[in-house]
Amino acid sequence: MNPEFKNSISEGLTKRSDFERSLIEKAWEDEAFRQELVTNPEAVYAKETGQELPEGFHIEIIEETPGTIKLVLPRNPAPTDAEGGLSDEALEAVAGGWRGFSRRYWIGF
Repeated sequence: MNPEFKNSISEGLTKRSDFERSLIEKAWEDEAFRQELVTNPEAVYAKETGQELPEGFHIEIIEETPGTIKLVLPRNPAPTDAEGGLSDEALEAVAGGWRGFSRRYWIGF
C-alpha cells in the first residue's frame, strides 16, 4: 500500500476513534445523551460535528451486553483493481486528501 495513502487512512482512523471515544464517554456520563445517541444517531452526529451526514449514509448504534464484546471491522478503504493496485477511486482519494466523509468511505471527522 502506498505510504501516503496508508498514512492518510491511519490519520482518519485516529480521528474517527477519538470522535467515537468522546461519544462513548459522554453517553456513559449523561443518560439523556445516551438515549438520543441510541434513538437518533444521525442527529447526534450533526449536533456534535456541525455537519449533516451525507446522503446515503446511516449510523447504527450497537450496545454491548454483559458478557458480549462487539468489534466493528471497518470496510477496507484501499480497494484494489484486478491487478492488485489501488483502484482509480482510491488513488483519487489520496490525491485529494480525506476529510470527513467521501462518497464511499467513512474515515475521519
